[in-house]
Amino acid sequence: MSLTSSAATTISLDGRRERGARNKEAVVSALLELYSQGEVQPPAARIAEMAGVSERSVFRYFDDMEDLASCAIAVQWDRIRELNETLDSSGDLTKRINSTVDHRLKMYDKVGGVMRVAVVAANKSPVVAMAVKERRQMMGRRALQQFENELKSTSDVENKERILDYTLSLENIIYLKEALGLSHSKVRETLTAAITSLFAN
Repeated sequence: MSLTSSAATTISLDGRRERGARNKEAVVSALLELYSQGEVQPPAARIAEMAGVSERSVFRYFDDMEDLASCAIAVQWDRIRELNETLDSSGDLTKRINSTVDHRLKMYDKVGGVMRVAVVAANKSPVVAMAVKERRQMMGRRALQQFENELKSTSDVENKERILDYTLSLENIIYLKEALGLSHSKVRETLTAAITSLFAN
C-alpha cells in the first residue's frame, strides 16, 4: 500500500525535524567539548567541523554565537541538576561538611572545564556572564542552606556566608587543583578543614 501525498509529506517533515534536533544537539555538544579542552571562543567553523554539520547550519539552529553559548551552558548545568538535587542535607555538622565537599568535587569533575572557560568568556559575553552569575548564586544558596543552623547561631554572619560561598566555589576548587596542583584528596582535606574552622567558634 503506497503512502498518500499528505502522509509522505508528514513523514518527510518529521524526519527533517528529528535530523535538525540531532544536529542542534551535536552543535551544543561540540561547543561544550571545545570548552572542556580550554577553547574560550571557538569559531563557528571549528564547532561545525566537530559537530559534523555545515557552518551555515550552526546559525540555522541558533541566532548567534551568544545564543549558542547560552544554550550550551544551560545544557551543561542541566546535566548535573540531579547531582545538585541529591545533596544530602541530613546529619550533624561533620556529616554535612563531608557530603557538601564531596558534592562540590563531583561538580568540579563534571563541569570544571566548562566553568573555567565560561569565567573567561564572561568578560566578553554578557550572555555567558549572566549564566555564570546565575550558577554562582544557585551554588551559593545551596551552600547556605546546608549550614543554615550554624550560620544563624554564629557571630559575623554575613562575613562567614561570604567565606563559605568562596570556599565552596568552583573557582576556588579550580585554583586548588590547577594552580596549586593539589590532588583530589588534598583538595577535599583543605575544603573540609576550612569549613570546619569557620564554624569552630
